[in-house]
Amino acid sequence: MNMPQRLIPDGRKSCFQLNDLTPEDCALLALILKKHPLFSRLVLVLVCLACLCATLFVSAGVAAGLQVTLGTAADPTLSSRLAVLQLLQALLALMFLLGCGATLRIARKMLVVRTDFALERLNRHVFGATVAWDEGVDEVDRLHRALDGVSTQLACHLAEAERLSRQASEHERFATRTLEFICQASLCLAEHSASAPWLNSLLEDMADCLAVRACALVLLEPVADGLGVPSQLGDVRRLQLLEAFSVEELSRGNGLHRASTAAEGEHVELAVPVRDAGDTYGVLIVEAPGDFMFESRHSRLIEAVASLFALSLGNLQRNHRRRRLALMDERSAIAGELHDSLAQALSYMKLQVARLQLEIGRSCADCGPGERVLEVSGEIKNGLDSAYRHLRELLSAFRTSMPPGGLQQALREVVDELSARSGTELGFDYRLGSRHLSVNEEFHLLQIVREALTNVVRHARAQHAQVRFDEEDDGQIVLTVEDDGRGLREGSGGDGHHGVSIMRDRARQIGGALHLRPAASGQGTCVEMRFRPRPGST
Repeated sequence: MNMPQRLIPDGRKSCFQLNDLTPEDCALLALILKKHPLFSRLVLVLVCLACLCATLFVSAGVAAGLQVTLGTAADPTLSSRLAVLQLLQALLALMFLLGCGATLRIARKMLVVRTDFALERLNRHVFGATVAWDEGVDEVDRLHRALDGVSTQLACHLAEAERLSRQASEHERFATRTLEFICQASLCLAEHSASAPWLNSLLEDMADCLAVRACALVLLEPVADGLGVPSQLGDVRRLQLLEAFSVEELSRGNGLHRASTAAEGEHVELAVPVRDAGDTYGVLIVEAPGDFMFESRHSRLIEAVASLFALSLGNLQRNHRRRRLALMDERSAIAGELHDSLAQALSYMKLQVARLQLEIGRSCADCGPGERVLEVSGEIKNGLDSAYRHLRELLSAFRTSMPPGGLQQALREVVDELSARSGTELGFDYRLGSRHLSVNEEFHLLQIVREALTNVVRHARAQHAQVRFDEEDDGQIVLTVEDDGRGLREGSGGDGHHGVSIMRDRARQIGGALHLRPAASGQGTCVEMRFRPRPGST
């Protein structure tokens, strides 16, 4: 606290006058002394010492005067007064020495004991170790530096506490976003299954929740084909992992991979397998900027989402398998009934017709009408043979099973089997992508392709044939089987014509139409079938 100007000595005077003090100055001095008790004690001791010194000086002057008087006058009382004065001087000197000792004691207590005690407590409780302060400074300066260190450390602690508070708030917000996203993803996958639009939407929401660049779900080809969804979902255009590793390699383990591009700079990619206890479906890839730190909370969220995807994909795959198994069981039951009833009846009729032909041949060997009867019975036998053969094919079709990979895998197996068995080069081009077909539509398409390729192998005498599946802009699916064989005129009769009728019947059952036309090259035949999948088919 600054002293008022009136209390500062005037430069033109040796000291200020006491009568210059006002009541306000006195109150200010009293406040200063009350606020600083140690300083007040020191002032009191110094004032007392000053009074003692003044008394000593006065007594010394008086003693000197008495000695002069004692030397010139013969007054007997002067000796006694001089002795008393000397005793008083001795007492004043003793009091002065005691005052100096008290001053030293107070100074030691204030400047040595208390400062050392304060520094020791600061070293023990604040700094945690003994700090070597500079030797060339005084006690007050040491204490001042220690307090500066305390204030600096306190500021650091406050900054750290503020940082931890912000981090805790950010973690709380992230936990809230994570909980909301997990609930939304669970409800979405439960209500809408693992369809491509909903999966893409969930991947975008996941990228927003993690505050990363992009999230992508890459499925194994057999899984994608079996479920009828694209093999790559989300933003996969700039993922470097797919260029360096295959999906199978990424799905066998998880880890952090660092990649960089000239256009967007360095970034990191985290790959987490999408799998459950029994199957592996693909990999979930998260792309983030190069300075992004994947913490345990991020990894837990990504693994939880991967588990949700695996659960949904697994349930969908198991549902497809159950529907296929149910349909195959139903077809097998129908095949068993046909085999036990119609097939046995046709076999019996074939035997009876053969026996009838033998008996007619024996009894009417030389009569004209017998030859006509033999001709009619031969036609009956041929019809029965054809019906029996097609019944066997129908039984085989009913007992056909759909592989886990779905229609695409089944068609590939049929093409490879007939190509290896016949020597005809058969091509296969499947461009349906994520188009999802019902189990009934898959079985009818499989049988149409099988029948068409069987006709190519048996009747067309072709060297090459191509099977192609396309999807037009209006949603129609176009199936074409084109060969370079003999063409329609030479290969459309007999069993081939009956096979075309079966294919047309199958096309009508799924709401399509089948047509035959010459191949685009001018040589061979093209079987074309168009149909529109029924909405909501499963």
